[in-house]
Amino acid sequence: MYCNIRVMPDTFGKIMRDAVQGHDSSYIIERDDGFIRNTSGLQYIRKFDEWPRVEQLAVEEMEGPVLDIGCGVCRVGEILVERGLEYYGIDTSPLAIEISRKRGFNNVYEMSADKLVLPHSYFKTVVLFGNNFRLMGQPEGVVRMLRGFHDVTTDDAKILGGSIDPLETGEEIHLKYHEMNREAGNPPGLVRLRNKYKGDIDDWWYLLLCTKELMKELGEQAGWYLEKTIGEPKYYVGILKKTH
Repeated sequence: MYCNIRVMPDTFGKIMRDAVQGHDSSYIIERDDGFIRNTSGLQYIRKFDEWPRVEQLAVEEMEGPVLDIGCGVCRVGEILVERGLEYYGIDTSPLAIEISRKRGFNNVYEMSADKLVLPHSYFKTVVLFGNNFRLMGQPEGVVRMLRGFHDVTTDDAKILGGSIDPLETGEEIHLKYHEMNREAGNPPGLVRLRNKYKGDIDDWWYLLLCTKELMKELGEQAGWYLEKTIGEPKYYVGILKKTH
């Protein structure tokens, strides 16, 4: 079940390792227009009562077996295993997978979301929390990922996809970035980023923040329909089901 494809420095893995060990895990996310955001790796180890309310509500929609995409160090796995659900996770960070196994999660694998090597027609829920609906960056990459979920899920499966709605902002620097994207023929929420952490600098990578309309459109292209969304206007979770 292994797929060793990592090409960037394992910055996220180091951030999560330090957070788990109780060390400072503050890092920088830099956008290609120079916008900088300081954040913390503590978000990857938050306990259930510290999660965004929308994710707490979305857990009630889950049925096992559950596949957690971009599982990190299995913050989602903790609550699901506690509730008796069968849990699997994948991540492209070798260090995150190593840490997860040390924490007692055995069904976790180093693997890309668009190159799944997992049991056929097995999972009833696919989880993409923390903006992970946008993992594959460009719209065509997201569609390719969603199509791949067909092979590993049951006929009645659902996807729980988390995303920030990029249009839910009034900040001029973000609005200008949206306009630059539109002029280039891209969705407004397509961003090019890199992480900086304790001397490590990632390669540039793309992230696609989806409006609800774009999530619906990409889902339909891949054979999933957006049944409903839950949560706040800015960060929401879309629930997608297979088109029959």
